[in-house]
Amino acid sequence: MIRKWDMHDEQVKRNCLDEIIARIEEQGDAAFGRIAAQDIVDIVASRLGPQIFNDTIDEVKKMLEKKLADLEVDLDVLRVLS
Repeated sequence: MIRKWDMHDEQVKRNCLDEIIARIEEQGDAAFGRIAAQDIVDIVASRLGPQIFNDTIDEVKKMLEKKLADLEVDLDVLRVLS
């Protein structure tokens, strides 16, 4: 199943998962608290954030290109024939 948030770059995804696993293993048997949870959020944001941002920009560009094409058609329809 492909989710919208799935990463295209598998190496980035693997590196992020490896870093999260390492951080959890560092905690050992200690309770997993807010600081450790924040570490994981920071890892995800720093490793995956740029790719998510860039993917979003690409999708917005495609959407704007389609809207612009639709607008061109609408304007052509309004053109007065001579």
